[in-house]
Amino acid sequence: MVPLNDDNPTSTTPVIVYGLIALNIVIFVYEKSLGESGLQQFFDEWAIVPADLSSEWFTLVTSQFLHGGFLHVGGNMLYLWVFGN
Repeated sequence: MVPLNDDNPTSTTPVIVYGLIALNIVIFVYEKSLGESGLQQFFDEWAIVPADLSSEWFTLVTSQFLHGGFLHVGGNMLYLWVFGN
């Protein structure tokens, strides 16, 4: 089941949701521009590595912007767009 809309009318524009969607897409395009070794280095620095979680706490936030493929980022952004308001 793919959501296309919801029954939660709003009177304001969800600017923060649009910003989060744009930020996610920009980061995903950047991920795709990296080579194989560059992508691995990028994930090592910004993704959650459970062994390093005690010293790298900021990865709890930065890992939310990393996606594994077009369907992953597309699905997540669709749900954010529909239900984010």
